[in-house]
Amino acid sequence: MSIYVNRVLNMKHIKVIGFDMDHTLVRYHTDKFEELVFDITIEKLMKDHNYPSIIKKFKFDFEKAIRGLIIDKDNGNVLKVSLYSKIKQSFHGSKNLSYKDQLELYGSENIDLREDRYLSVDTAFSIAFVVIYSQLVDLKDITPELELPTYAEIANDVLNCVDIAHRDGSIKEVVKANLSTYVIKEKEVVDALLRFRQYDKRLWVITNSGFAYTKALLDYCIDPFLPEGQTWKDLFEITVTLAMKPRFFTDKLHFLSVEDDNGLLQNYDKKLVPGVYQGGYGVKLQQDMGIQESEILYLGDHIYGDILKLKKACAWRTALVIEELDAEVAAYKSTKNISVEIDELMEQKVSLEREIDSLYADEYEYKKQVDKSDVHQKFDEIEKIDKSIGKLIRSYESHFNPNWGEIMRAGAEPSFFSEQVDRYACIYMTKISDFNDFSPRMYYRPAKRRLSHEA
Repeated sequence: MSIYVNRVLNMKHIKVIGFDMDHTLVRYHTDKFEELVFDITIEKLMKDHNYPSIIKKFKFDFEKAIRGLIIDKDNGNVLKVSLYSKIKQSFHGSKNLSYKDQLELYGSENIDLREDRYLSVDTAFSIAFVVIYSQLVDLKDITPELELPTYAEIANDVLNCVDIAHRDGSIKEVVKANLSTYVIKEKEVVDALLRFRQYDKRLWVITNSGFAYTKALLDYCIDPFLPEGQTWKDLFEITVTLAMKPRFFTDKLHFLSVEDDNGLLQNYDKKLVPGVYQGGYGVKLQQDMGIQESEILYLGDHIYGDILKLKKACAWRTALVIEELDAEVAAYKSTKNISVEIDELMEQKVSLEREIDSLYADEYEYKKQVDKSDVHQKFDEIEKIDKSIGKLIRSYESHFNPNWGEIMRAGAEPSFFSEQVDRYACIYMTKISDFNDFSPRMYYRPAKRRLSHEA
C-alpha cells in the first residue's frame, strides 16, 4: 500500500475531504461489473440501433483493454499513446496493426488528440466499450454484406448504449439486486473515514449516481462498519447525488434537497447546510460551507470528470484512485531483475555504438585507415545484444496486461494517461484504505525529480 505524490500536499491544511462514489468510495469487482455492462450494451445495440443478432456471440475479455487508451473513431483503431502523443502501440479492431500500417496511417509525427476523431478511455467504466467496439470493427471488416455503420458511427452507437445503460437503471438495478457479486465490502475504507473524522476532517460525497443507488451502496458498504446507531448520513456532512460532473465543477446548476429515504426532492435556493442534495455546483458548495478552495481535497477515479475539470475550474486539491496500480506495482517488483539486465545490456550497446562512432571519426575526420572487419564485428555484437534485449522486454511485458502492457508507460516513455495523472492529480493511490498507513496530518512531499542534465 502506498500513496504516490506529484505535488506538495499538507494534510494539516485540508479541512474537507470529498469523495466520488463509484470506483472510489465504493469499489467494484470490475471484471464482473464490466461483463454486465458488456451484456446489457449488446442487448441495447440490437434493440435500439438494429445491430444484427450475431453480435450475441461476442465474448467479453477483460484483458482486451486498459484505461488510458485512445480510440481513433474514423479508422476503427485503438491506440496507446505516449505523453508526447506518439503512438506506441495500435490495434485495428482486435488485430495488431503492423508498424508499417501504423506509419502509413499516422506518419511519424505526434497525433493531435484534440481532434474529434479521438476518444479517450479515461476510466475502468470504459473497458466494456473498447471490447465491444473492437469486435464490431472486426465484424464490419469480415462481413461487409451486413452493411454495418461507419467506424465512427459504431463508436458513437456503443458509447451511447453504454451511457444509457448507466443512466436508465439497466445496470444499477442488477447491481442493487446482487450487491455481493459486484460490490466490494471493505471495513478498511470506513476505518480510514472514521480516522479522518477523529482529526476533525469534514467528509463529503459528490457522485453522479442517483440517490436510490447511492443509498443502496452506502447502506451496504458503509453502515455495517459504523458505531451502533450511526449511518452514512452521520458520517458525511454533505452528500450530493446526480452531480452531473464535470458540470458540477464548471456550471451553475440548481441544488435540490433530498428530503427523505424515498428520495423526495424539493427546490433549494438557500444557504447549504449539512444534508443530502441533488445537482448543484461546486463553487456554491464551497462558499456556503465556509471553506477555501485550497482546504478541500477531492478523490475520484475519472481523470477528466473528477480531476482535470475540477483542477481547472475550482482549484481544489486532487487525488486520483487507480485501482489497477496494486497489480502494476507488484509487476514492477517482480521484474526488477529483468530491468537490471536490460539496463546492463543497454550500457554494453551504447559502449559499442560509441566505439563505432570513434572508428568512423578516424576515417572521416582524421583520414585514417579503418579496419572494416572491426566495425562489422561490433555491429554483429550489437545485433546479438538487441536480440537479447528483445527477449528480455517480451519477458518483462508478460507480467503486465497481455495485450497492452503497462498502464503508466508507453514503451520507454510515460503514457498519455500517466502524463495526465502527473499534471492534474496532487496525489494518487489504489484505494482509499491506503490512507490507513499514513497520518491524517501527513505532509506529502514528492521526490525530487532529476532533469536530464542532472542525471
